[in-house]
Amino acid sequence: MTTEQQIDRALAYFTDEDHSCSYELLNGTGGVLISAPHAMLQTRDGAIKCAERFTGMLCRLMHERIGCPVIYKTRHLRDDANHDPISDYRDALCRYVKQHDIRMVLDLHQMKPERKVDLCIGTAKGRNLQGRGDITSIAQECFHQQGVKHITVDEPFDASGPNTVSATVASRCHIPALQLELNTRLLMNGYDDYCFLRVLDALCDLTERLNGLDGRPGEIAL
Repeated sequence: MTTEQQIDRALAYFTDEDHSCSYELLNGTGGVLISAPHAMLQTRDGAIKCAERFTGMLCRLMHERIGCPVIYKTRHLRDDANHDPISDYRDALCRYVKQHDIRMVLDLHQMKPERKVDLCIGTAKGRNLQGRGDITSIAQECFHQQGVKHITVDEPFDASGPNTVSATVASRCHIPALQLELNTRLLMNGYDDYCFLRVLDALCDLTERLNGLDGRPGEIAL
C-alpha cells in the first residue's frame, strides 16, 4: 500500500529542477509502459507551460508498487516532448518499446481543475488503438470502480497531433497507446474531489489487467 510518505517523496523529486538528465526511464516487468512527458515545465510555441508533476509522481509510485516500466521528464530544456517534431524523450521511449517487447503505452497528463471532466481518454478517434478499441472500455471500468465517474473519450483532448507521445508510439511502434488526461482536482490535496490514491489504484489495476492475469509476462490478455 502506498503511504503518504511515499507521495511526499515523489512530490519532492519533481519539485527539484536540478536533475542532470531531461528524462528518466526505469526498467520494469510486463508489457505496458507508463509515460509522463509533462512532469516538468515545458515550452510550447515560445510559452512556458506549467509542470504536470502529479503525472510523474504517479509513474514513480506505479513503478514502486507493481514494477512496471516508466518514463517521465525530469528537466526543462525549453522543449515539449508531447509536441516538438524532434524529441529525445519520444525517441528513447520508442527504442525501449522495440527492445523490450512492450505491447502498450499509457501516456499520463493533467488538465486544469476548472474543467468538468474527471478523465479524458485520448485515442485520436481510434487511430492510436491499433484496432484494439476494447481497451478504452477496460480503462473506463478501472476508473469507475475507483469512483472516477465523469469520463470522456477524445473530448476535449484526442491525442491526434502527429507529435504526441500516443500518436508517435502508434505510428512508429505499431502498438496501442492511450492518452489519459486526469483532472488536477483528483490529484492535488485541498480539492473536494481529491482522490490521488484511488487514481493510483485505478492505474495499477488497469496496467495489471492489460498485462493479463494468467502469469504470462509481457502478454496482454484483453
